[in-house]
Amino acid sequence: MPSPQQPFGTVVSANGVNLRRYPSTDSAVSGTLTHGAEIGLMSKVHAQDIDGNSIWYLLRDRPVWVSARHVDNTGQVPLSKDVEPPHPEG
Repeated sequence: MPSPQQPFGTVVSANGVNLRRYPSTDSAVSGTLTHGAEIGLMSKVHAQDIDGNSIWYLLRDRPVWVSARHVDNTGQVPLSKDVEPPHPEG
């Protein structure tokens, strides 16, 4: 399977990573990704610090967040000031 369009991330945590509704471990888990999974990244914010890394990524294909502590990114991920994903017009 080819890698997603940049920017994208690759899960590097051996245990995988939780997907969360908001960029915090206090937020409910809404899914998981396994080690090696590649995901499209929409934007990033500075939020809860996880082991010295305060960046969280918003996924491109669904409104969930993943801690950058467990993901290596490829390409430039734009910084956002808003944790709410944009709502499609319609």
